[in-house]
Amino acid sequence: MIKVSYKDLLDIYENEISKNVKNKKKLYNFEKYKIQNITRAINKINNFDKEEYNIFLIKEPKERIVMSLNLVDKLINHYISRKILIPKLEKYLDIRNVATRKNMGTSYAIKLLKKYLNLNKKHGEFYALKLDISKYFYNIDHTKLKSMIKDKLKSDEYNLISKIIDSTDYKYVNEKIKVIKENNNVNHIPYYAKGKGLPIGGLSLQILSTYYLSEIDHFIIHDLKVKYFVRYMDDFILINNDKDYLKYCLKQIENKLKECHLKLNNKKVQIINIKNGFTSLGHYFILKNKLIIKKSNSAKYKIKINIKLKTKLYKQEKITFQNYFCSINSYKN
Repeated sequence: MIKVSYKDLLDIYENEISKNVKNKKKLYNFEKYKIQNITRAINKINNFDKEEYNIFLIKEPKERIVMSLNLVDKLINHYISRKILIPKLEKYLDIRNVATRKNMGTSYAIKLLKKYLNLNKKHGEFYALKLDISKYFYNIDHTKLKSMIKDKLKSDEYNLISKIIDSTDYKYVNEKIKVIKENNNVNHIPYYAKGKGLPIGGLSLQILSTYYLSEIDHFIIHDLKVKYFVRYMDDFILINNDKDYLKYCLKQIENKLKECHLKLNNKKVQIINIKNGFTSLGHYFILKNKLIIKKSNSAKYKIKINIKLKTKLYKQEKITFQNYFCSINSYKN
């Protein structure tokens, strides 16, 4: 049995969950029976009870299925992330793997990429290899992922995480997706195959998705000897002054991905001369007399949409002025 601390759950609820809940009615209902809800969370962890997802479609910045959790399951999810996954898996992640990690994220990735690009200016001419994995979240192999974590977790921890990994196998998941596809005419959105895929949404799932490609990171660093690269989830940027070597790396990475039951999205694979510029991490990078970095057009559009959404939520009194101000102010950076 996993030893679950009531105090730890309460701290996570007060410092993480409650501060980020937009639906104040849900927050009020949780607070009304807070002791019972936290006790329920403890019992669900000890009994390995399954998570229940609210499955819905979002259309911006692109159409995709999101699977969110009720507050009790979200609390469990954060607890598992903070007390099991991060302490046990973080040490195996390279600093160039930047998504969903503390003190990292997009800003850190841009800073790191800027550093690597400036370090390569001495070559005069150099290249960026951009890689993107096809339908990444839908193709993460459950058996492969569980084999990667089994020797790093205690038995009860492994059983609990395995339940989370297998959560897309429940029948109701694809049944709900089918209804969404029919009602919204989004036939391009796939179903989850048995034993495949992790939901988009949930902190523990983000951590597992980031960890799944850690073997590829180490392959790039230690086998291919590529020092300058950045990975944000399933988006890779490799920097090198030898275009032919990057072509070689591309073939080797493509073969290595097969071991993870993944393949590249060839439409998004590019080897670009830095003098011609490339888009990554919501920014456009180009080297002229100096390195120039500016927000991409798609990022500008996304910011415009998000500002409209935040303004609407604030006018409807669904978020506080502090939340609204901090969100709008963050877009200036």
